[in-house]
Amino acid sequence: MSKAFTNEDTPTPDETEALPPREGRLPITPAGYARLQQELADLTRVNPAGSSEIGARRARVLAQVLESVYVVEPSVVDGCVRFGARVTIEDGDGRRTSYELVGPDEVDLAARQISVASPVAQALLGKRTGDRVVLRRPKGDVEVTVVSVAAGD
Repeated sequence: MSKAFTNEDTPTPDETEALPPREGRLPITPAGYARLQQELADLTRVNPAGSSEIGARRARVLAQVLESVYVVEPSVVDGCVRFGARVTIEDGDGRRTSYELVGPDEVDLAARQISVASPVAQALLGKRTGDRVVLRRPKGDVEVTVVSVAAGD
């Protein structure tokens, strides 16, 4: 390969480096932390000597993630949407959707757990029951009403 197509400034990850270093620590819920710890324990318990490269890499990623997070207990103060809260919203057609605002390392869209850094979560932070919020989406903006705010799982 020609040197013109290489980037000498970009380090290539070796076997010990699974993720680029993070600039700061990120929040995670106690439940998310426990899930990641359990996944790491399961990966290291299942035949570590003969584990696949994918399993070994995932274990390195999980170890790095667990070292770069701090646990935040979900709480609701003054009824405001905060990290760890479960918030239910209703659109103009009466459809309700609930989201739990979690750290970026524990996102689970099937469980409606979204990153606190996501645009939807950012729009909801600090809102209370009854507040109207405009959610900006690729398929168009939608105005929703906050129906309830509770501490997450």
